[in-house]
Amino acid sequence: MKLIKILIIISVLFIAFSNASAFVYPLGKVTIRVVDNDGQPVENAAVTLRFDYPKGFGMGWGTSSKFFDGVTDKDGYYTLTKTAPSCWMYTVRKQGYYLSGENYEFKDKIGGLVWLPWNPTMEIKLKKVMCRTKMYAKSINNMNAIKVPVLNETVGYDLEKGDWVAPYGMGVINDLVFIFKVRFVKNDDWDVSYKLTFSNKYDGIQEYFIPDGNQSEYYWPYEAPEYGYQNEINWSAFYHPGGWAGVYKSDYKEDKKYIFRVRTKTDEQGNIVEASYGKIVGDIRLHGDGYLVFTYFFNPTGSRSLEFGGNLFKFSRKEWEYEVSGP
Repeated sequence: MKLIKILIIISVLFIAFSNASAFVYPLGKVTIRVVDNDGQPVENAAVTLRFDYPKGFGMGWGTSSKFFDGVTDKDGYYTLTKTAPSCWMYTVRKQGYYLSGENYEFKDKIGGLVWLPWNPTMEIKLKKVMCRTKMYAKSINNMNAIKVPVLNETVGYDLEKGDWVAPYGMGVINDLVFIFKVRFVKNDDWDVSYKLTFSNKYDGIQEYFIPDGNQSEYYWPYEAPEYGYQNEINWSAFYHPGGWAGVYKSDYKEDKKYIFRVRTKTDEQGNIVEASYGKIVGDIRLHGDGYLVFTYFFNPTGSRSLEFGGNLFKFSRKEWEYEVSGP
């Protein structure tokens, strides 16, 4: 009880010397500890703490944000005491590491004056930059979707050329091999599907799931897996007339992610001696009118690195908005 009374007195004094708009918020204190991949403390990491406050009277709807900056000490700690809303939003950055972030939200308080628990410690992990590699990266989105060139027969897509394989484009190597089916009558009456296969026995694709508790902007593994690839996936969607708003069904999932292996070569014993790897952000989506969208990163070096270090495609000024950046 003595500690609680002391905290209340501190909060009252703290608020009294703060700006008036903060008076309605309790006093809180949070310590973060920043560590690297190995759990070692990261010194001099830049910390930005953001609070979202409701706009004041006459300032319109929504919130306004305030930011507070600091750095971690030699043991990786940074502490701030502040009268503030319940949600404390942290981002942490340091050269040689990927940006990380985490939120802390208080759930309880004493008499509306002090957030509880007092001074919790939250750990934030900074992932080291290991082996950034230049890749062919392309965002084929709704603004620049590509028309399916042929139906009901195989057509290849060359990831390095960024185009369909000849005679439908400038591509040379069948990295992704599609068979498309499209029935389009009008915007509320269509069926689409594709089968995606690969040219070589050990080529393939696997779905990737972001690990639980990830805090980093870089959520991929550093290297593509050696195993677990499947040689075929099937995808479909339809919109049929009927009922009040029609019937729609799709395999599309916005948060889907893939890792792939192509151009695989083996020795006489079947051991992989050469291959190219990459990743796909989001689903490979086929629209009802037969246009395809997907975003990919293709590593042509032969390494399994998935860390993006720059785009090997050269974009014109008109295409700049379709260029993708890391990580």
